[in-house]
Amino acid sequence: MIGPLETGFAAEFTTWLSQTFPDTSPVAIASAGLVAERAAQGHVCIDLSAEAGTQWGDIVWPDAREWATQLRQAAFVGIEDADRPLVLEGARLYLAQLWDDECRLADSLRQRAGPSSFAPEQVKRALAPYFGHDAADLDQRMAAATALLNRVTLIAGGPGTGKTTTVARVLAAFIQLAPNSRIVLAAPTGKAASRMTEAMHGAQQRLALDLVTRAALPEAAVTLHRLLGYRPGSATPQHHARNPLPLDLLVVDEASMVDQALFRRLLDALPPSAGLILLGDDRQLASVEAGSVFADLVSLGGASVEGAKRLKLATGQSIATVPAPSVLGDAVARLRTSRRFADTGGIGALAARVRDGDADGTLALLEARDPAIRWENNHTRQWSPRLIATLGEMLADYRAAVDAQDVDRAWQAFNRLGVLSPLREGSAGIEPMNRAIEAQLFGQDIRRRPFYAGRPIIIRANDPAMGLSNGDIGLLINTPEGMRAHFFGREGWRRFLPARLPRHETAFVLTVHQSQGSEYDAVWLLLPDESSPILDRSLLYTAITRARQAITVWGTGAQVRVAVTAHRTRQSGLVDRLSPDS
Repeated sequence: MIGPLETGFAAEFTTWLSQTFPDTSPVAIASAGLVAERAAQGHVCIDLSAEAGTQWGDIVWPDAREWATQLRQAAFVGIEDADRPLVLEGARLYLAQLWDDECRLADSLRQRAGPSSFAPEQVKRALAPYFGHDAADLDQRMAAATALLNRVTLIAGGPGTGKTTTVARVLAAFIQLAPNSRIVLAAPTGKAASRMTEAMHGAQQRLALDLVTRAALPEAAVTLHRLLGYRPGSATPQHHARNPLPLDLLVVDEASMVDQALFRRLLDALPPSAGLILLGDDRQLASVEAGSVFADLVSLGGASVEGAKRLKLATGQSIATVPAPSVLGDAVARLRTSRRFADTGGIGALAARVRDGDADGTLALLEARDPAIRWENNHTRQWSPRLIATLGEMLADYRAAVDAQDVDRAWQAFNRLGVLSPLREGSAGIEPMNRAIEAQLFGQDIRRRPFYAGRPIIIRANDPAMGLSNGDIGLLINTPEGMRAHFFGREGWRRFLPARLPRHETAFVLTVHQSQGSEYDAVWLLLPDESSPILDRSLLYTAITRARQAITVWGTGAQVRVAVTAHRTRQSGLVDRLSPDS
């Protein structure tokens, strides 16, 4: 064994390489295992300079120059060429597909970046009806103008900062500037698409738009997979460069959840003349698959002299410039003022301390008895019986609604509380916790009886034929016709025979990743006793900011400190490819 791999793709990959290329150096073979392992953890590549001198299994990585020399001698490593399994570019080593995706994504962004066809004076007039003179609207006005002045725009902000309200104003102005334009709203998951639809309708109501403008706006958001036309069992979507999407402007919410491969597919399918607006929180968890594209692109913000001039003409506001802006420097806007949370107390203060890596401040706030924050400072074996007993009390309304076959009431009761865990397995993992809740509160074992009234489920595979997407949540409730799985959509309730559902699992407890795009009145975050590489501040921040009114953290202070102080940056070369000197 030349590394710590035992099972999985990385282990199989290195075994195949060592058998196929027996004369290759152990360092080169082990490098393949390391890059595959890191890809599974979300990294696009490994940086030889950063890894040099560290140990992996029984391999101590040489200095970057010697390491690169050994890699160049390996027959399975291409030099900036994706025709071999691995690609070496400078001091970065990639799996070939991830290198190709990164290169193509960067090329597409370079081609698309730049000013839109709208003059600053046009943008100023178009936005005037939707913004007053309130200083609180200033960052939203600046972001809206940025979106109309650029072909590609990234609007970053935490919860309650008005991303959806800002975009609703942008779309209303866009319709005035470009009548008859085809506008599409999209999000990575079904849940995020539903939330975007609800939020956009609410924002449009608050803006009191005229009937013509409202009629021109899209009715609902769709998932990115459905937008691109992915078919079950096919890796190639219906829409691509040769069959582009029929649209003029695409708005993607929860963009931090979009992995590099899907970003690349999306830009491939976007018509060259179309605009793109990406919304998200760059402090949240990155995508499950490789890449942290949204956060990488937001980091490239920094206005050019010409961009600042155009923005001042459109808004009357001056902004700082940077000497050598990136190709996306003018395209990044950040919303900083939260209308939902104050930074001085409660959930907003807790999220801010976690976001900033302030472990002492986070623990102090957890101990401060803030009415919005509760802390069960103990190990899993101490708090899990109390959690299940308390949850049983909180689910009383839900169970009563299920017994009464009142789907609307059951849905409202179920969605008041989000119970979240970082992990699938382990002391606080979603699988053991869901099994315990089902057994102790519902007297059920889904291995023997998978369908019972009151079981919440989350869909885990896209099914275009049924109109269900990965991340959709439904409830199993009896009806006069028998038990049905109920999913809420734009047109109301959709009902399915449980046996027809695509792959799914119980959803009393969700992973923090699965909760992205959701909001709850209250959130319970379950921290495991054991250490895990996934436990970091972005995960804690994401979980906390799912809550509107209250957050309870179940877990020890040691685990809270570990999470807040852990800040893991995914390795990639995207920022360098789009930097001024690239």
